[in-house]
Amino acid sequence: MKVAIDKNCTDKIQDFNEFEYIYVFENEPLEELCKIKTKCVSIKNIEEVDVNLTDYPISCLKKAKITDANWKELPKYRENKIAIIIPNYNYSHTLEKCLNSVVSQTYKNYEIIFVDDVSTDNSVEIVEKYVDKVPCLKIIQLKQKRYNGGARNEAYLHISDDVDYVMYLDSDDWLINENVLKKINRNLQSRPDVLFIGLASCTSGGVHDTFKPEYKSKYEAIKGWSGSCGKVIKKSLATRQECLYNEGTLKEDRNQHCRICIYMNDFRCMSDCVYVWNRTNTKSVTTVRNNILWQTSTIRHWADTKQLYLEQKGKDPKIDDYLLERLNKTKREIDIGGDAQW
Repeated sequence: MKVAIDKNCTDKIQDFNEFEYIYVFENEPLEELCKIKTKCVSIKNIEEVDVNLTDYPISCLKKAKITDANWKELPKYRENKIAIIIPNYNYSHTLEKCLNSVVSQTYKNYEIIFVDDVSTDNSVEIVEKYVDKVPCLKIIQLKQKRYNGGARNEAYLHISDDVDYVMYLDSDDWLINENVLKKINRNLQSRPDVLFIGLASCTSGGVHDTFKPEYKSKYEAIKGWSGSCGKVIKKSLATRQECLYNEGTLKEDRNQHCRICIYMNDFRCMSDCVYVWNRTNTKSVTTVRNNILWQTSTIRHWADTKQLYLEQKGKDPKIDDYLLERLNKTKREIDIGGDAQW
């Protein structure tokens, strides 16, 4: 049996002989912990249940065996270095808002990797103006068009060795305020493989909350928002060979999302809507969908999903069922020319 203990009462609990592991947490209301069915110990009361805490996205500061002499010693606050990857193609009209939302952050342990996908406008010139005032900025210019998937894969080759996490910011989007990275880092203290973050949308009616992740398992996560902008991923997972993006196609984030969810061991959800998805950009590929590339990308997505299904078949029945469902949905999408955001 496992037990979760509030870090403020570790010195008040004496006998843990019946437990296999200790999970020390903070800032998680006892009521919420009880909902996920684990045994929780707080100063005032005890709730009994028996479920592995690591299956759930709570802020576990430390996992320790009962025999560990130092189980009470909590890890120090860590300033994780975050690589912010910005792919771009002809978005010079939105770039300054995007970049300003990053360089204005109060949390400074980050680097920006800007990858230009053969733009024909003055995008690169705009970004070059930031080089002197943003020493953590890297500018990569692709020689041939590789679309967002290829741009992000290229960015991985330029990530600094000391980077801990990767997040993606499209060049027509922005972070909602100057405290986003600080809040993200606070939610990374338990070192999850993936942090799912909330999204806001910018429309003609203003900015409003759109999506708040509240996943309780990887099976819920894999069915959730598939956009790259909704995740902060541990570098070792994002750059894993199996999790690289498909190149030369749109909808590249759908397959990558599935692979990230399959290979992640643990995750956390941050429901704050901190990433602003710009729905007013009439040039965005998610706005202009009635073209040949969008249609052929749907066919490519079906083929990529089929490949993933064959790779994973038999390892997890729930994953098998979901990928089959995804194949059927994509086939219907091909037949009727429609679209769904998965």
